[in-house]
Amino acid sequence: MPLRATLAGLLLLATAHPALAQRFPFERSFDVTAPPTLDVSTERGRIEIVAGDAGQIVVAGTVTVREGWNVPANAIDLARKAAAAPPIERDGNTVRLRPPADEATRRAVTVSYQVRVPRETTVRAVSDSGATAIRGVSAPIEVKTQSAAIDLGSLGGGATVTSGSGAVKIDGAGGALTVSTASSAITAAGVASSLHARTQSGQVEATFTGTGDADVETSSSAILLRGARGGVLAKTQSGRVSIEGTPTRSWTVTTGSSAITLALPGSAGFSIDARTGSGSVDVSPPPVNGSIAGREVRGAVNGGGPQVALTSRSGSIRVGAR
Repeated sequence: MPLRATLAGLLLLATAHPALAQRFPFERSFDVTAPPTLDVSTERGRIEIVAGDAGQIVVAGTVTVREGWNVPANAIDLARKAAAAPPIERDGNTVRLRPPADEATRRAVTVSYQVRVPRETTVRAVSDSGATAIRGVSAPIEVKTQSAAIDLGSLGGGATVTSGSGAVKIDGAGGALTVSTASSAITAAGVASSLHARTQSGQVEATFTGTGDADVETSSSAILLRGARGGVLAKTQSGRVSIEGTPTRSWTVTTGSSAITLALPGSAGFSIDARTGSGSVDVSPPPVNGSIAGREVRGAVNGGGPQVALTSRSGSIRVGAR
């Protein structure tokens, strides 16, 4: 009897909600002149933006009927109306994409946007819990989410990214990057310019292709930098720090209870000031011309050069040749 009651309940639920997962697509095109702006915002909907043809912004959206106890009974009708008249505004060279304006429709549907834009488009994207992906644009972009992933790639310019609990992934950026998360990882590859990154509990991993500076701070997570050839400022309370590169400007690394590891060319010239409270210090490129103690090494390597200051409260420090 309990099994029959369960099956009957499921059948009743299925017949009572025929609107579940229904989708209604729409498409709009806008002729624009350079440089255009795309300003897009969603609550739960996904945002996808890619570089397309010059002179035109093409919006291919989807209105999806939501599931949930507070979904209006006329959700299908509201979804059809939203697809027939999507919340899109045009103001000169700026195209704005928004969630539905009225509360009933917002409870009834999720609106996602897939947009093709000219490469030189300036993009601003804001999402509550919908993932955001942007690729191929050359102008600066700004992206914010509360709890969704951000995936950026092949950016000709820079980006300002803010996320609450969604991971941030960047694959190729020609301009400066500023990334802030509360509790998510940051992964950036192909960084041609500078990186400014802040996170509370997510690992920061970056690979540089240019000589931009790295300014990275975490509360309790690791910092991994590869190809660093500019200045470095790295700070963490309890995450290890590992950096591979060549100092051409000053490097300053500070940790609380974790290790610091540097991999530098054997021919690199720099001035080292490395100290730890209760760990060990091992500097094994060419000999250090200076003072060496168990927990402190100070002096010049290969005739000196940019300052490399490494400080850990209780972690070990190792500087090795690569």
